[in-house]
Amino acid sequence: RLYLFMNKIILLWFLVFLTTIYCTYFPAIPKRKKHYRYALLLGCPSFDDGSMRSSQIKRCQLAIQAYKDGLFDTLVIAGGAVKNQYVESEEMKSYITQQIQMPIVCETRSTNTFDNFRFSKEIIGEESVLILTSGTHARRACAIASQFFNHYGCLWYPEHRPRHIFREIISRMIYIAIEIKKLLLSK
Repeated sequence: RLYLFMNKIILLWFLVFLTTIYCTYFPAIPKRKKHYRYALLLGCPSFDDGSMRSSQIKRCQLAIQAYKDGLFDTLVIAGGAVKNQYVESEEMKSYITQQIQMPIVCETRSTNTFDNFRFSKEIIGEESVLILTSGTHARRACAIASQFFNHYGCLWYPEHRPRHIFREIISRMIYIAIEIKKLLLSK
């Protein structure tokens, strides 16, 4: 009985430890303001034939609706040619401009979420920014955004596909490992 009790205590402490790490590296998403000068649409790759993935279309539709709702003035789309020769931000801009006219700036050098923010910071500067992405990606995107922007909010569409959820779990584990490594190297 003592053995089972100790195992439960160890398991409980382990869960508390994991929860603490998770909450440290993925704080709550800040409350959105009514208006931002910029919105940052995070890219995702096209198919190898250049056609749009459903994730790209949903993100673009989210940006279009947010613009129509008056949530931002200028859209920055981040994403380079990651999986193939198609530049994510330019493909997404093409889709959006076929639907609506709005001020758009493309960031074309980034190859991951961290780079999306690093290179977009050069465009956005110290302005507040509205991050546009999927629901599975939103919390990690905001965690990274906090390293670059003092004032940001997030808007997302729901994403429940198991493949995307699994990929995000792996990405979050990698993100935590990178952040812990950065912390250890800074000491």
